[in-house]
Amino acid sequence: MKRIALLMAFIAVTVMLNGCGGKSSSADAAPDFTAVAGDGFVTLTWTAQPGVDYWLFYAKGTTVTTSNWLSLGGTAIINASSPYTINGLNNGTVYSFTMNARKNGGPGGAGAPTKVATPRFAGITWTAGTPLGTGKLNGVSAASTTNVAVGTGGAIFASISGAAPAARVNPSAPADLNATAFGGAGFLAVGNAGTTISSTDGATWVTRSSSTVADLYAIASPGTGAFVTVGAGGSTNYSADGTTWIATTSATTKNLYGAVYGSGRYVAVGAQGTVITSTDGTTWQAVAVNTTNDLRSVALGVINTTTGTGTAAVVMTSNLFVAVGAAGTLLTSSDGLTWTLRAPISANNMAGIAFGGQYVAVGNAGSIYTSADGITWQVRTSGTANDLAAIARTSSGYAAVGAAGTNLSSF
Repeated sequence: MKRIALLMAFIAVTVMLNGCGGKSSSADAAPDFTAVAGDGFVTLTWTAQPGVDYWLFYAKGTTVTTSNWLSLGGTAIINASSPYTINGLNNGTVYSFTMNARKNGGPGGAGAPTKVATPRFAGITWTAGTPLGTGKLNGVSAASTTNVAVGTGGAIFASISGAAPAARVNPSAPADLNATAFGGAGFLAVGNAGTTISSTDGATWVTRSSSTVADLYAIASPGTGAFVTVGAGGSTNYSADGTTWIATTSATTKNLYGAVYGSGRYVAVGAQGTVITSTDGTTWQAVAVNTTNDLRSVALGVINTTTGTGTAAVVMTSNLFVAVGAAGTLLTSSDGLTWTLRAPISANNMAGIAFGGQYVAVGNAGSIYTSADGITWQVRTSGTANDLAAIARTSSGYAAVGAAGTNLSSF
C-alpha cells in the first residue's frame, strides 16, 4: 500500500509540474543559472524574462533533474525569483540543482543543465570591505541584519538592514571604544575610563552611568539583556539590563582582555595566563592554567563527534571553551574550570576568536585560522597584512576588524 501511495503521489505531482490541464500556453527555454554555496545555503541566480515563471528543483547528490527530483527525496520551488537562496542545507553535503521555465501557467520546458554545489562553513574565504575610517577598530558584534564595529576616538560604524556602513561618532563618548556585543535586546559598547554606551538598533547610542573608571576591554552576555564587562586591573561589572551597573568582586588584579558566556558560565581571560569564571556574573573564582602568556580572547563552541556508521551512527555533542593569546597560545576546556594547554596556533599573537559552526581566530599581520574541533587549526588567506583585533559571528558568516579601519567578511 505504501508503494502504491508513493506512486500515486509521484504521478499527481508530476502532472501538476508538467502543467497538464488544457491551458493555451507555451513552454519557455530554461535560462542558464549559477549556484553559489554559502554557510548552510546555496544561492541561485539567473536572468529572468518578462512573463516567464521559473520553478527550481534540488536534491542531495549530483543527478537531480526536473523529472527525478521527487524520487531522490528532493524539493520543488514554484515561481521563484532571482536571486533565490535555499537555506537549511547541510554543510559538507553535495546538492544538485536545476530549473525550468513556463508561460501562462503552462507546462515547463526542458530543464536547465544540472549544477552542483556543496554548502560549507564560513570562515574559509575572506573579502575585504572599504576601510572604515583610518583608526583602529577594536571590536565587532552582530545581530540579525545589523553589524556594529567600534574603535579609537569613540568611533562607531554600523551596517543596518543591509545598508552600507556609516560612521556614527557618539559626541558624549569620545574615549576609545574597545569592545561591543549584542545582548538580546540591544547592543553595548565599552571603552577607556569605564565608558559604557548602549543602543537598541546600532544607530542611536546612549551613554550609561558606569560602575568603574577602569578601562574596559571585553563584554559577555547570555543573550537575555544582561551583560558582564571586564577590564584593567581585574575590573568586573554586571548589569541585568545594560542600563544599571554594579561593580563586582573580581578574583584577580590582572588586566582582563576577553570574556564569553555559555553552558551556564561566564569565563574571562587576561594578562599572564589569567582565567576567572562565574556562574552568575557577580561572584568570581580564579582558575589555574599552564601558561603565563597573555590571553586575549575566549569563545565557546559546540563540537559534534560521530561514532559508528550508517544506521548505527551516533552523534555526540559536547561544549568546548577555547582561549587564544600571545605567541599563538591555545587553551581548551570542556567546563571552564579545567584547562589544557595545546600546541600554539601559530607564532603570531592572536587577538580574537569566535565560534559559528567552526572556530575562527584572528591576530597580528592579518592572521586568520579555522578549526572544527578547537585543537587542529588551518591557516586561511585574509588578503590583508594589517593586524586584526576582533571577530564576530554574523547572521550569514563572520566579520573581522582591525588596524587602519580594516574590515573583512566571510560567508
